[in-house]
Amino acid sequence: MYTRQSRNASAKLKAPKSLVASRFHNKAAFTKKAESSAPAARKVPTFEDLKQQLSAWVENEKIPGKFQAWFTKEALPENSDWRFVMRAVAGHESLTLEPPAKGMEPPEVVNRVGEQLHKDHLRLFRKAIRQIWFRATGDGRFALLVQANCHGKNSAHGYKTFSDFVQRNCPEIISSHLIQCQPDRLFDPAFRQSTRVDSKCSFGTDFMPLAGTGFYMHVLDWAPRMKDAWLSLPLRIKDAIHPAAGDKFFEFYSGCSFISATLAHCFAQTEALDCRESAMLSTRYNARNITDGSLKFHRGQLEAPFLAKFFGKSENEGRWTFYFNMPSGDDFPANVQQAIAASRPERILLQVSDLEIATKQIRHFRREGYMLRKNIPLYLEPGSGKMELLLLFVPDRAGLLNQNPAQKARQGRVQRPRERVNQQKSGNIPHFVQSKPTFRQRKD
Repeated sequence: MYTRQSRNASAKLKAPKSLVASRFHNKAAFTKKAESSAPAARKVPTFEDLKQQLSAWVENEKIPGKFQAWFTKEALPENSDWRFVMRAVAGHESLTLEPPAKGMEPPEVVNRVGEQLHKDHLRLFRKAIRQIWFRATGDGRFALLVQANCHGKNSAHGYKTFSDFVQRNCPEIISSHLIQCQPDRLFDPAFRQSTRVDSKCSFGTDFMPLAGTGFYMHVLDWAPRMKDAWLSLPLRIKDAIHPAAGDKFFEFYSGCSFISATLAHCFAQTEALDCRESAMLSTRYNARNITDGSLKFHRGQLEAPFLAKFFGKSENEGRWTFYFNMPSGDDFPANVQQAIAASRPERILLQVSDLEIATKQIRHFRREGYMLRKNIPLYLEPGSGKMELLLLFVPDRAGLLNQNPAQKARQGRVQRPRERVNQQKSGNIPHFVQSKPTFRQRKD
């Protein structure tokens, strides 16, 4: 069963390959830590490092297309996810605070909860804790996920005491949930493997609002740990594609379907696909809050037979925009690229965090008759060392991918690259020979 791989755990950008969040442990206020006892963290690439990696990738792989300005936004601590996790420190287990990015200072409510956890009357409950997630709503509030093995009477009473304290003294926390995973492992909303998660709500509801957008997500569903830039991403996508009247939108790997729900009013038909129950619950909840347009959810895997069946229906014909938010390090399943091209979308938006996979996908879609029109570098989680790319493909209606450079020059179709990271002569742009029918030939 597919679920989204952790996006903060690995970015696979060539070097360095992974991000290890900074950690600190504090027995009192959770604000200072002597890092000598903590494991050495790998160096997190800075924003300038990521820019250099992107420039090197463009030059080495001769990436065509128009590069847009970086899309990012300052990440605020109160709009980011925080986590206390039980780890071995200096030979004994202790609650360690993991920030969403190195050097980010925790909000006051996180410190307040950390101090309460170290009160003596919660000693037995503290020992039962596996981790505590502070899931940010994007407007300074949090939903609390407490993963603990509260099988005994004393630890269960300790959780009840802790939950009562949070409800009375922490107005920033809108809900609290006791969760357990089977098999027993640390919960992560971006779990790749199938894991059963049992959740019990102590106060609040199972759905948390996404800032002032009017949309919600299930507390167990996936979303980036930093919400500020992500909440503005739908508007950036709209500006990149300029949807026309009658266009349709399909979001794959949708999660809570925040992107498609926000853009639903711009399209005549909006669809979303994911295989997780939390994504289904989130999308159905959001569909009730859409007044203009429609949003339908499909629970299942992204597979070629699904695409062939869905787009084989006459009512699903039209000008489609496909949006794929690829899990970090994942590639498309077998034959999916061919099925995507056979569905004849007007635009293909592909969001990836792995530059090697991005190179492969550019070549795949060129062979299927789709040209890379725009590249939008995304820095959605500043300080995390994670870069993503939003690639926009359009059909090659002029048949440029079937022509060699000499033919293009004779017909005056050599295109000059604009706003690229590294300016190169147009003669250095790679030209792929298309052996399969073009988009127009297949359409005719």
